[in-house]
Amino acid sequence: MSSKGPHPYLIQNTEVTGGGRGIRTPGTVSRTAVFKTACFNHSHIPPRLCNQWITVGYQRHLGLIGPISYIWSMDIKTLLRSNRQRRFRRQRGTVVERAGGWYLRFYTDGANGQRTKVSERLCGLDTKPSTREQLRRRRLAEVNAESHQERSALATELAIGSFWTEIYRPWAKENLRWSTMRGYEKLWSQVLEKELGTRPLAQYRTADGYSFLDGLKSRLNRNSLAHVRSLASGIFTHAVNLGKIDRNPWHELKSPKARAPRPKVAYTSAEVNAILGAIERTDAKLFFVLCALLGMRPSEAAGTRWEDVNAEQVHVQRAAPYGVPGDTKTLQSQRKLPLIEPVRSLIAAWRAECGGVTVGWLFSRRSRQPINHNEFVRKHIAPRAKAVCPRWCGIYSGRHGAATLLFDLTGDARAANQVLGNSLEVVMKTYIKPSTAAGEAGLKLLEAATTHGDLS
Repeated sequence: MSSKGPHPYLIQNTEVTGGGRGIRTPGTVSRTAVFKTACFNHSHIPPRLCNQWITVGYQRHLGLIGPISYIWSMDIKTLLRSNRQRRFRRQRGTVVERAGGWYLRFYTDGANGQRTKVSERLCGLDTKPSTREQLRRRRLAEVNAESHQERSALATELAIGSFWTEIYRPWAKENLRWSTMRGYEKLWSQVLEKELGTRPLAQYRTADGYSFLDGLKSRLNRNSLAHVRSLASGIFTHAVNLGKIDRNPWHELKSPKARAPRPKVAYTSAEVNAILGAIERTDAKLFFVLCALLGMRPSEAAGTRWEDVNAEQVHVQRAAPYGVPGDTKTLQSQRKLPLIEPVRSLIAAWRAECGGVTVGWLFSRRSRQPINHNEFVRKHIAPRAKAVCPRWCGIYSGRHGAATLLFDLTGDARAANQVLGNSLEVVMKTYIKPSTAAGEAGLKLLEAATTHGDLS
């Protein structure tokens, strides 16, 4: 029923001239009669509110707070809403299967006092019923422990999306590498914004983060899931440092199990020679061998200047990821690499094609800015490489191949460590690939030692 007009059961513009209870003068109406008539014609109005309105009406009758006709012209439902105090009820929630997972439905109080149905992802479809029940009880215990009164402060709480836009993103642009920030912005827009954009910063829980990652594991592998968690945790850590929140809910989160990433490819010496022979352009050949033989990162090769190269070595001291010049990934990445064949010959050939140039970028666009190495490889290297190397999966596999070949030839991980510019731990874990031939050779040596009794 609309609240624009007076309620049909209310008595309008009644002049009360009588005094207290039971005392009336001719032509007057008892305040009790008026309000009880209005209230009793609505069985849904509790006696507590009825008595409250009687008291208010009498105060208006005495001239304390205005004409009595005001209270009688109000809509009963409006008064009911204004005095509404919902009785707390312990919720059990409902678990339903939807959108590839189990979801928990329950009610929560919004900022305007209205009760809203909420649906939260609880777990994946493969979760055991007993575990699902434990998650339901744990979440409902938190919901039931919260206050169910109106909380207008919720409307003014800082959302995670606002914190990202106004605080974290400007800070990250000043303090992180350009390529790192580019990856963060891409990850935020494609994955995190939909989950975190409108959520209140102070109310995000560890369980929310786990449910979010659990929903992503069907389309992201373990490494990609780790990138999502890392960015989310970094945002909340910065909020803790600024005093916006007291704790980072991502610190206590144990990531759900996800599929392993595809094994990284390390090109063999035969594959490197085949790819090098298939590439036509001199600059493309040079770019490939800088990565596949000297172990340079593609961004480091793109950031090399003619001034960094002499007859004996190339000095790696900057990087240009996606064509944007900047510092190397780490201080350890700044290193000097001896020139070997065919790198030395290709540098000489490329210098001759460039008219004997001695300054400027080794690889540049028409704008005389460093190349975007992704576009360069896609146009001038990948089409030829795919034709001769079925395992082709990008220029970075050349760097992996260089590390593995160096270790196989020298038997010393420090050789790859010095050339790649990574820590020894990272080289052993990431770049040096298992070798079946090395394992077989080792077993042959073990067999010979056992036969001749040389194990001691």
